[in-house]
Amino acid sequence: MPDYLLEIGTEELPAGQINEAQAKLEQLMGDSLKSHNLAFDSVKAMSTPRRLVVMVKNVQAKQETTSNRVKGPKVQQAFAADGKPTPQATGFAGKYGLTVEQLEREEVGGAEHLFANVTVVGKTAQAVFQEIAPGLVGQLPFERPMCWGSKTMKFSRPIRWIVSLLDDEVVEFQLEGLKSGRITQGHRILSPGDINLKNPSEYAEKLKNAKVIVDPAERRQTIEKGVLARANELGGDARQLEGSLLDEVVNLTEWPHPVVGEFGKEYLELPDTLIETIMVHHQRYFPIEKKTKNGDDNNLLPYFITISNNDRKEAYDSIKQGNERVIKARLADGKFFYFDDQKTKLSDRKESLDQLTFQEGLGSYGEKVERLVMLAGQIVDTLALDSNVKMCLERTAKLCKLDLVSNLVRELPELQGYVGSWYAKKEGEPPEIVTAISSHYAPRHTDDGIPKDAVGQLVSAIDKLDNVVGLFALGKKPSGSSDPYALRRQAQGLVDILIQGLSNKPLSISALIEKLLDEFEPKLKNSKRGFKREEIRAEVNDFITQRLKARLLESGKGREIIDAVLSIKDPLVDVSDVLKRLALIESLAKTEEGLALFRVGNRIGRILQGPAGDEVSETLFSEDAEKKLWAKFTKDVEDVIAKEKDADNEKTLKLIAKVTPEIDAFFEKVMVNDPDEQKRANRRALLNRIYKHFAAVADFPKLQPIIPGGQN
Repeated sequence: MPDYLLEIGTEELPAGQINEAQAKLEQLMGDSLKSHNLAFDSVKAMSTPRRLVVMVKNVQAKQETTSNRVKGPKVQQAFAADGKPTPQATGFAGKYGLTVEQLEREEVGGAEHLFANVTVVGKTAQAVFQEIAPGLVGQLPFERPMCWGSKTMKFSRPIRWIVSLLDDEVVEFQLEGLKSGRITQGHRILSPGDINLKNPSEYAEKLKNAKVIVDPAERRQTIEKGVLARANELGGDARQLEGSLLDEVVNLTEWPHPVVGEFGKEYLELPDTLIETIMVHHQRYFPIEKKTKNGDDNNLLPYFITISNNDRKEAYDSIKQGNERVIKARLADGKFFYFDDQKTKLSDRKESLDQLTFQEGLGSYGEKVERLVMLAGQIVDTLALDSNVKMCLERTAKLCKLDLVSNLVRELPELQGYVGSWYAKKEGEPPEIVTAISSHYAPRHTDDGIPKDAVGQLVSAIDKLDNVVGLFALGKKPSGSSDPYALRRQAQGLVDILIQGLSNKPLSISALIEKLLDEFEPKLKNSKRGFKREEIRAEVNDFITQRLKARLLESGKGREIIDAVLSIKDPLVDVSDVLKRLALIESLAKTEEGLALFRVGNRIGRILQGPAGDEVSETLFSEDAEKKLWAKFTKDVEDVIAKEKDADNEKTLKLIAKVTPEIDAFFEKVMVNDPDEQKRANRRALLNRIYKHFAAVADFPKLQPIIPGGQN
């Protein structure tokens, strides 16, 4: 069976967009072949900066010929009174290339219908690829696609050639005058010129001979191996080999080759993060650190490794020297700003912060800091924090944004937070504050984790919440794939902090949202957009809650349990309580006693749809089963709870578990919805008194799908 190769040759594609386009090309090809009923063994997409490639192995040579019997209009509607076919009949027949006389009749559901026996002759693989290949190109996702020359088609970068081969044959098609063929291109510098391909099987080898590794996984392995080897030769370890830097460098090169550069040892007095940020974010270099680490922030060696797209020995020195000139200039700037900034204390930068706009309509960063201080005070008032944490929290809220007006952050915005922590340490601030100033921005990206320190977690939570509420109030919420203010990432970071870091703290996000709405309302109520408080609150709550649900699902918790727990009250009032109730329901679901409670809670909850009181009159009891249930419940549950005072949900449900036999007997022998209105109301009140303890944990009817045997 033949193989198929499609290569889209381009000018250099943006490195950050290649992986998504490659994955989409693989998915589109597989889906298209399946929808066209053309079998294949495998589909694999590959890429380099100058090409997107998809290879299909062992494609079925031809679609199967299929025969289908298709139902048409009723005979009554298909023929006129004189027996002549109506447009419905001729149209139906014509649709399948038949005459009306070739149609058959068959009775279906008491009415006679016309039927067409349709034979679809399978197309060759050549014809199928000719049909689907051009459409795949236009469906690839890119940010800001462009037109070029006189072309109207949009793509990330100009398309220069197309290879389309089914074994030895070219699958011909055109994209705005550009014809597909069998000619590809090698490395732009090391092996320029045309490469004539006979068939897909020789593609990878011929490109490798032309200094192009077409498989990004192989390029990644080559880069990792080269970087590790060079780092070992220098007596150090490579950093950043597991982060986004490697992904980017893989997509910047076709023939990767490591080049070692050096910089002056005098720059090692700078913090490692400063040096590393310049290397990684601005130059795509791999830093090298000592094998034996110090306990401080100075563990780098005066070397770096850059990945060149050129392995010629004669080019090595010029590549090395060029990169060394660039890094030296950048490090010199960083060193100057680092020491020059320290001439002004952090606390003396408040006036400058007051002049820095946070968001138009929401005031300055100085005003944002005032809100953070206010929210910190709210947390101090509601959480049982020790005196040191209280002091550090309020102090960090005051200092955490002051480095935004430093020269170093203006030059290197990626260092916000880090710079403030360095300067705070120099000024003698306590270690907890120093750590929290840098950590409160975490998680900064998808590879990052939440702050590891308690103060950093609290400041990070209120900072992210302030961003989300403020921008929602301005009407700048995310829409579709657009999220210019990274609010999804910030809301997810907030949720992760609540789940992973503050899981034992009853922090009310809902109360903090109300405080922020109080702050924003005077600023925005007279704006053109106005201030719809209830709408903003609901949108923010839903935005954060959806991310909470998603994270709980990712953690392996059942959807039914999550829905049951979250639906009974606003989960953002206390996420720590949500986590406790989830754990309780999960543990009960593993025991027979717990499942018995689920059945009881589900049945009572389903009966109590609609209003029900909680005043129970013993004089209205007429059945032994309801009398026994009431006596048992008041004695073994309500009286015990009243005495213990601190009975939690788990203890309460365990008490109710002792009453489940009486509850089952009640349902077996007592008609809850008695015709007598007083009896009916009294029995519902009895059930309501019991169910309020269930309802404090979850909406038990939502657990029915996981109860063996349903409600019974």
